[in-house]
Amino acid sequence: MREILYLHRIKKTLALLLCGSFLAIGSIASPASADYQANIVVNNTPVVIPAGDQPAVIINNRTFVPLRIISENLGANVNWLNESKQVIITTPQGTATTIPQRGKASDVQIVVDGEVIPVSPGDGQPFIAKGRTMVPLRLVGEALGCYVEWQQATRTVNITSQLAEPEVEPELPQEPTIPETPEQQNPESVPGLSSSDMALLKELAAHKTNLRLIDKSIINSEDLLTLDAGVFTPEQMALLKTYRDQLSKYPDQITLPDGTVINMAELSIFGDSVATVEQLEAWLKDKLRNEERLGRQVIPVPDNIAELYLRIGAEYGIRGDLAFAQAAKETRYWQFTGDVQPWQNNYCGLWATGSPLTGKESHNGADPSLVRFEEGVHGAIFATPEVGVEAHIQHLYAYATKKSLPKGKVLVDPRFSLVTPGIAPTWLKLNARWAVPGTTYGQSIIYDYWLPALQK
Repeated sequence: MREILYLHRIKKTLALLLCGSFLAIGSIASPASADYQANIVVNNTPVVIPAGDQPAVIINNRTFVPLRIISENLGANVNWLNESKQVIITTPQGTATTIPQRGKASDVQIVVDGEVIPVSPGDGQPFIAKGRTMVPLRLVGEALGCYVEWQQATRTVNITSQLAEPEVEPELPQEPTIPETPEQQNPESVPGLSSSDMALLKELAAHKTNLRLIDKSIINSEDLLTLDAGVFTPEQMALLKTYRDQLSKYPDQITLPDGTVINMAELSIFGDSVATVEQLEAWLKDKLRNEERLGRQVIPVPDNIAELYLRIGAEYGIRGDLAFAQAAKETRYWQFTGDVQPWQNNYCGLWATGSPLTGKESHNGADPSLVRFEEGVHGAIFATPEVGVEAHIQHLYAYATKKSLPKGKVLVDPRFSLVTPGIAPTWLKLNARWAVPGTTYGQSIIYDYWLPALQK
């Protein structure tokens, strides 16, 4: 039996959203038992659920999957209001400024951009299991516009982002700086590639961003035009279309408040900070006020965190304001909604791999008086906020250059030596490396976090 759902009651832009990490929220009674578990594959990539965590399950012939923090790289937010038992999803294109009022209710209510997503009796009610919100598969397709396919033989849920309506991609001019082979000059002559496929490759090439191919290899999108046509299987082309949809949310160029135009692909990790301490602090305060408005308890942010990033970043030649923006993304504005906890002073997820540590991990040359590990804890633990910031800056330094640490600096990043030196000198080249698949990871840091801070 194959159950295929392709629903698009929410506007077309929601179809661009992908599924990200699990959302852990309040306590609601869960069903006593499941008939059996199910596998999840998102955009051709299997979702690896850590041992002991809540998997997708089949209950009364209905597939329930964990509700996810949708498309964190695209800037969408998911919040849980415990008092009203509402899941509030706000997409980048959402215009809703109010949350629907709700009286006492025992069932979870899902709200997308201010619109309540109805749950019919036949769907089955969302529930909480192992701290994860489980929602009916049908609602995933209906609320997010995803193409959802159930494969009975392997008990697998395939979820793929799709456009609500097909679009014809324009033929883009060839970049003059890219050497062209005769085959590239005449795409119709390349066996197995249509003109629309070539248009897709050219569009991705123009973004000059890292991509993770279906075989797990990483390539800069510029190099897509140099690959043999045999690489572009139907499955690979489907994945590239998904990447195109993700990247379409972000412009290739941004304009700073002073009128300076920047190509995002050329924005290096090295450089001077543009934002001031005052701008970063004002932006962060606005974000925390929004958290309070959504009913979340706000965790105090370490004192002078913005000043630490700008000062320590400057000592290494790293753009401290962009590193601050990356930390805000990784920690969700220092609210630590993932595995890493505030007391660890770990602001970029160093050694947080999805599994708890043993406590016996190697320091790899890092000063053991400043960084340590504990059994059962996710990620490294740094002695002070200042050390945690410096470890983050050092990790960026490892990605950006082959040089040794600046003279007089003590190594506090226990994963410094595990990075291929200089592999990512720009923020967009962190894509698919710092975050996996991380298709828009660098773009999100720049556009969703750094640029709004500059406007304060």
